[in-house]
Amino acid sequence: MDPSERTFDDALAGRGFRAGHGRRGETVWTLRVNRHLTVAVHPDGDHAIVSWAFGLGEYVEEHGWRLSVTDTSTAELYPQRDVRIERSADALDTELRRVRQQLRWDLGADDG
Repeated sequence: MDPSERTFDDALAGRGFRAGHGRRGETVWTLRVNRHLTVAVHPDGDHAIVSWAFGLGEYVEEHGWRLSVTDTSTAELYPQRDVRIERSADALDTELRRVRQQLRWDLGADDG
């Protein structure tokens, strides 16, 4: 195994990610940030693909809100496009910060 690959795996493990297998047998690293947000990292050669999923239905129910769908357990929020990063601890940290910042919503903010 390439030393830079081992370093990236160590960076993932050190941040709490757990290695598993994707549908095609490839390694997929996942981190359950909290009970609603899960981040997945798919190594891809010299890069990695980062995606996430947020259990919107559960979040909404916890806050006493409702969605216009009847089965809120399947209501997930996820990015329109995954992000490709370099396989480095710095790139991973930058992307994790960006995702968390993007998910800090102020639903009562005045758009004007």
